[in-house]
Amino acid sequence: MHRTLRVFEHRKLHVAPDGLSQHEFDTLVQFNDRHEGQFFEIGHKHVKARHFVGYVQVGALSIEILPKADRTDASSTEVWSNALLEMLRVALGLRLNQLPGASQQVTRSRLLDLIAQAYVAELAPLLREGLAKGYRTTSANGTVFKGRLKITPHLRDNIAHADRFFVEFETFDQDILVNRVLAAALDALSWSALSDGVARSVDACLSQFPELDHRGVTHESFERIRLTRATQRYASALTYARLILSHRGPQLRAGRERVFALLFDMNALWERYIAVLLRRVAPVHVHVCTQERHVFWEPAQHGVRKIRPDVVLRAATEMRRTLLVIDTKWKVPSNGLPSDDDLKQMFVYNELLEGARSMLLYPRTVKSFPSSGAYASRDHTCEQRHIGLFAGTQWSTAAIREQLRDLLVAAIPQ
Repeated sequence: MHRTLRVFEHRKLHVAPDGLSQHEFDTLVQFNDRHEGQFFEIGHKHVKARHFVGYVQVGALSIEILPKADRTDASSTEVWSNALLEMLRVALGLRLNQLPGASQQVTRSRLLDLIAQAYVAELAPLLREGLAKGYRTTSANGTVFKGRLKITPHLRDNIAHADRFFVEFETFDQDILVNRVLAAALDALSWSALSDGVARSVDACLSQFPELDHRGVTHESFERIRLTRATQRYASALTYARLILSHRGPQLRAGRERVFALLFDMNALWERYIAVLLRRVAPVHVHVCTQERHVFWEPAQHGVRKIRPDVVLRAATEMRRTLLVIDTKWKVPSNGLPSDDDLKQMFVYNELLEGARSMLLYPRTVKSFPSSGAYASRDHTCEQRHIGLFAGTQWSTAAIREQLRDLLVAAIPQ
């Protein structure tokens, strides 16, 4: 019988009658070991979630790992489940809000159901218009000669068969990489623990695909995909396929049970969510830059060391002057103050990027208070600011966006 457990990040799941079975615990341990222990801390008869949130399926058990900014917050799991969906929608550009109303109801694995149904919705027009075709190289050993004769395998396999030929030829059909990727993601969903209605939609969609060999598809396959005019329409569907196949799923069997995981680094998700909203509210004279890398150490005989600030706001001029460096933190500062490590990190950003101002941006809790200070013997500063996440009792992207707008107005000269 299918079961669902919900747990917040940094909280424990115990082996207990209303928790994990011993076999499920052992399977999770194997899964975690395969990924170098990055998802869970393993203890005696329990696993403790780290900073990854999302969905894990172990056989008939579904586990939803939810974010939570403050451990003392009394908000329900449903509130934080909605918050996770909203962050994914904004940060990854998922069109989860376009699903039929019925799909917004709570199901036994809501996150996975919504993503699965959104993926099927993206595939529907592709199948209706017809999947793209392309050339692929095919090898065959038979009595029909076409294409090019492969001398070495022909001599190896057909020395005693004068009527056979080992040939290589070009085939033009739908069995191309981009279609295999889409089918592989559908296949991964087909054996996961979806609600009945969504499972039927996935199976129906998969039945419309031609026979494709997607056994060798992995998340690395996306790096080989180059969209053309014929396949540009695949872009949205590939976003979901990458999501399904890249975030540690599907996995091989762990013991006797299959493990499917759709997990997200909460720190990276919060960073990307804030960056997307900053781009929406930034004035025209400000560029919002992410993923910048800067060298901070160059040893003589080894590779250089680099830093990567979360968000850099630059003047939209030829000089590209640094206006503000923001580092997002999905945590509650100890005693309400930033740690020494965080302050040292921002000091390095200010020095290397020649900025006068940096900011540590945290989610707001009842213990939050803003602070700022200057670095000794330097003319640059670092401040601590907080973003309120809720309007009333519900997560509010609109409210967060307006707070970021006000923050930029106060921090950056017009």
